[in-house]
Amino acid sequence: MDNLLTSSLSKKDFKLLRCKLVRKEMLTPTIVRLRFAEPYIAKFSHPGQFVNIKVTDNYFPFLRRPFSIHRVDRDNGWFEILFKIIGSGTAALAQYDIGAQLDVLGPLGNSFQIQPQHDNAVLIAGGLGIAPLLFLAQELAENKISTTLLYGNKSRDEICAIDDFAELGVTHYLATEDGSAGLEGKVTELIFLKTILFDARRSIICACGPNPMLQRIKEIMSQMKNNCQISLETLMACGFGVCLGCVVNSTSTLNPYKYVCKDGPVFYASEIDLSE
Repeated sequence: MDNLLTSSLSKKDFKLLRCKLVRKEMLTPTIVRLRFAEPYIAKFSHPGQFVNIKVTDNYFPFLRRPFSIHRVDRDNGWFEILFKIIGSGTAALAQYDIGAQLDVLGPLGNSFQIQPQHDNAVLIAGGLGIAPLLFLAQELAENKISTTLLYGNKSRDEICAIDDFAELGVTHYLATEDGSAGLEGKVTELIFLKTILFDARRSIICACGPNPMLQRIKEIMSQMKNNCQISLETLMACGFGVCLGCVVNSTSTLNPYKYVCKDGPVFYASEIDLSE
């Protein structure tokens, strides 16, 4: 059965490209959104894929940093990434000015799978897990699939990109650990309150966030008979399966390990063991 999100655009090999920074936004004091002009990545990337960026032109930090493709404009040839400044790599990336040229490898990895029987979508984000879901929401809107976003974070100050989802017609519900916005609690608690809004067996459910959150979502969706899709967050030095540094445990006895960069970053929840 054809995947609606990839039927119109064929998969293309990744390329090593020099991408020009054309827009920079500070969505919060520590959360940054960068836009790069690059028609190839804009045209051939799919929701869930990522790019690997060399964040400086010297040897420190040495390893590339992976970033989910956050949003694209195929017609105008640009793509965006969204990240939080948490270490030397992201701090260096946040310092670039408009016009800078960066070394980018992409698009990499696989993508979310949307099948024709899905007439409703539920996106679940925890923290910076919101990053790949805006691109997915774009494609769902283009395919006229009704979409709901459940988004959890520590506080109102960490919530970002909500207006962009609203512009796509996505209904959203929030959860914050300190109760400053939406439900006081975790996004996994929000799931139980909003299941009345969707038929779990006919909905595509896609999630991205910390592994403990994804493990809990896997448990909940298993009870609802939904093999949801999860996008894993991890360090990926090479981005295409050479360094073998992004191993995760598989549920298969024949193939006990998978590599996030090559086999993912998107998996069906039943494929991955997140219990450890």
